[in-house]
Amino acid sequence: MENNIEASPVRNIVLPENATYIGQNNARNFNINNSDVTFNLTIQQPGTANSAAQMIAVQNFSKEYYQLLVTCEEDVFQNNYVTVSPDRALSQRYVPPEILGRCSSLSEQGIAELKKFPALVCMENEELYGIAGQNQWAMYAYITCIKKEGHDVKVAFHPIEPIPQKILCDKKNAIYFDLTMDCAVTTLNHSAWSVHRVNLFEAFDEAGIANVPRPR
Repeated sequence: MENNIEASPVRNIVLPENATYIGQNNARNFNINNSDVTFNLTIQQPGTANSAAQMIAVQNFSKEYYQLLVTCEEDVFQNNYVTVSPDRALSQRYVPPEILGRCSSLSEQGIAELKKFPALVCMENEELYGIAGQNQWAMYAYITCIKKEGHDVKVAFHPIEPIPQKILCDKKNAIYFDLTMDCAVTTLNHSAWSVHRVNLFEAFDEAGIANVPRPR
């Protein structure tokens, strides 16, 4: 008899009593034998489960712009939202001029447009000079809600696929993502919400990031 169990990402696998680990089929599938029962355990990375909403969001993604949300909130990937202060949210410094008026005002039209831009959500780099921590991950995501709350803005997102943050910090890749890595305080050392005139999917290709959902 086989039981199929899907689980969230885990760092350690605890075997049932009297069980024997009998093999790993691939990076995310494990077989565990316990007497007459074989457990097929599928380890899923955040956001890899397909959904109709995700598929629609991905197919509607812009190939001209993407948005970058950098935060120091340690629970960002537990809560799936970023809180941004007004001075770091889509100001003239952070948005291409041709879309500044629409997007920075957070009008109904501007929010609808922002939701079509694919997003990268990152924790601030753990070190200066473009050095990310070994366990730091950026999240490729789509935006689900943008809401003003007091003086701040909250941006909720749905994770699609994690990407090692060090890939973005590599200088030969950073240029394709429009990221500055040539100084102590880089783009990823500074909490902000910005929009970049970049085809994110071409940037993924240049950085060797192939297996992520993308528009046709």
